[in-house]
Amino acid sequence: MRRQIIFTLMLSSCISLVSARENKGNVTDTLGTRLQELVVKAPLIRREADRIVVNVAADPLSANKNARDLLKTAPGVWATDDMLSIYGQSGVSVYIDDRKVNMSGSQLMKYLGTIRSASIATIEIIPQAGAEYSADAAGGVIIIKLRRKRIEGLDGSAGLGVTAGEYKGWINPFINLGMHTGRWTVSFNGSLNGTPSDRYTSHEETGNTALSQEMRGSTHGDEKTLQENISLGIFYELTERDKTGLQFDYNPSQTNRHTISSTETSGQNFIGNTTGSYHNRERFHNFNVAFNWLHDVDDKGSVLKLISNYTYQKQRMDEVNLMSWSYLPEDSAYRTDNGNRYNVFTTDLSFLKVFHPNWNINVGGKYTLNDVSNNSYHQLLEEDRWCANPRFDYATSYDENIIALYASVNGGAGRWKFKAGLRGEYTLCRGEEADYRRFDFFPNANISYSLTERGDYSVSIGYGRNIRRPSFQSLNPVVRQVADYTYTVGNINLKPSFTDRISVDFLLAGRYTVVTGYSITDKPIRQMFVSNPDYPERLYLTWDNESKDRNFFIHGDGFISLTEWWNMYTSVTYMVTSQKISDTASYDTFGYLQFIASTGFFLPKGLNISVSCFYNTRMKIGNITIYPILNIEPTIQKDFGKHWSVSVSAEDMLQRRSKIRTESAGYKRFTSTKSHMAVRVGVTYKFNSGKAFRTTRIEKNMDNSRFSK
Repeated sequence: MRRQIIFTLMLSSCISLVSARENKGNVTDTLGTRLQELVVKAPLIRREADRIVVNVAADPLSANKNARDLLKTAPGVWATDDMLSIYGQSGVSVYIDDRKVNMSGSQLMKYLGTIRSASIATIEIIPQAGAEYSADAAGGVIIIKLRRKRIEGLDGSAGLGVTAGEYKGWINPFINLGMHTGRWTVSFNGSLNGTPSDRYTSHEETGNTALSQEMRGSTHGDEKTLQENISLGIFYELTERDKTGLQFDYNPSQTNRHTISSTETSGQNFIGNTTGSYHNRERFHNFNVAFNWLHDVDDKGSVLKLISNYTYQKQRMDEVNLMSWSYLPEDSAYRTDNGNRYNVFTTDLSFLKVFHPNWNINVGGKYTLNDVSNNSYHQLLEEDRWCANPRFDYATSYDENIIALYASVNGGAGRWKFKAGLRGEYTLCRGEEADYRRFDFFPNANISYSLTERGDYSVSIGYGRNIRRPSFQSLNPVVRQVADYTYTVGNINLKPSFTDRISVDFLLAGRYTVVTGYSITDKPIRQMFVSNPDYPERLYLTWDNESKDRNFFIHGDGFISLTEWWNMYTSVTYMVTSQKISDTASYDTFGYLQFIASTGFFLPKGLNISVSCFYNTRMKIGNITIYPILNIEPTIQKDFGKHWSVSVSAEDMLQRRSKIRTESAGYKRFTSTKSHMAVRVGVTYKFNSGKAFRTTRIEKNMDNSRFSK
């Protein structure tokens, strides 16, 4: 658990981790054939008014990869095994064709790893979500469009991924099936993610000037996880103009974590030791059903669309904690039963009217109901008997209603393209500790101009306003102990944050991008450590609203062909951030640099070797300083005929230590956790019966960022 906290701080709190991608001309489709001379027939990157479109089929680095790998070098995208962000903004919504993927975090990234690059036509990156998307899609939108094949038949793939190392083990079998016959299309996706063991060791040094004491401790943790993902989609064409579909998703999981800690405390004429054992079992169930109805109004592309979703999510965590002190006669043992339950319903009715291939208007309305319940029950061990301890019990529930109306206009004339929209959202929240109502407007506008007829040189300007609502987990006020003197707790008093951002970007030769941007965030939500006034030696990892953030960045990337079989991609970003923790505090300004590089070697007989490097300098988020991060990931991939594909890669190859420092009035803490190398092997088998086809996808309109931790 301790390592997860550090990893979350290092990645999900990053203010701006920007990456990008570029391009290349056409290559032969089969890696087993020697690459011909690369001739640029069309830009690999195309700039629309509000988005960047990557032509995956024209990118030689895309061969034998998956969607997760492609996003690691997509323009403006920072992708890890646990998160996605666009120009540093988390909470990205991912769509597969018209279907929103109802997953987040590592679950989402593992699912994207099952989508092969050979089935992907384009990737669209929308940094500023338009009015048709929820205003809290502050992280932007990524749309993965699959190749369009629609003929009778059976299509699918199956595979197995295995990660093995001294401290880590992971197994991931998966299967994807699609069948089309007549007016019916059926799809099934299933995967299993199992972690037999994932171990870590972290060391902490804490100084507390208020108590004139120092603490040195170590934490050893082990985690075992079993996660299932099951999806069934059924799509039926009622008429030539009417289509309807249902999709069911079920994602259960169970995680067991065991942590052992020891801490030595020294102060004025005092030395003592603390030991602790912390065990928790988490059971998670997520069920989602989505319904779509689409009516083609005319032959120009006008469509009337109804999308409805229902999600039921339940989380139960049982904990047993034991602490003992060398300087106290008794031990402390307690256990808790924590539960969270979410019922979320959304429905969206929209009408897209196409007047001309370059002109359309989209209007609609959306309603969202979030029904949330949290509880925690405690027991103390007294004389070998568990006794209720209602002093620390907690139970609450609330309903959040969001009503939205929106309209957007998309047009173009000559080399000019533009898109503008306005969204209004009314929020009403009622509950035991949450009672408020508000109405907000969210405008956005984008305009681009092609400097050449082909569009491979262009300049674009964009503006947008978004809201970031606190996630359900960050609002949960239940206190959890994860080490001797480290706790996690939510903040039910969190307020939403609002961000206004403007950006200017240039597309050069269809393969290079240069972007600069500036944003102001009011009341940003930040994860930080705070000290307990009653027990100063205890630190709580929590969430809070800072006063204001100002961010400026400049970014450039490029794709270079060194030879016909050797290609390289590089990305450099420099960010200047000014953070104001409170209204009375002054701005704390600092800068940092991020560098990304990826190189690929395309060898005979279908062999592909690639190496990726990720690095960023020291950075600060709130009162937490994150030390430099460096990672190198080599990968070897090979196709065997038309059906089999094998890949071998290494993660955490440098085995560096992740380091963070926390400073506040009265204390400072330094934490160090070493990473350990592991080898990842993947095998995929692709099959089909009859002629290949494109599986129809069911569209969703959920806001999954609220479920993130």
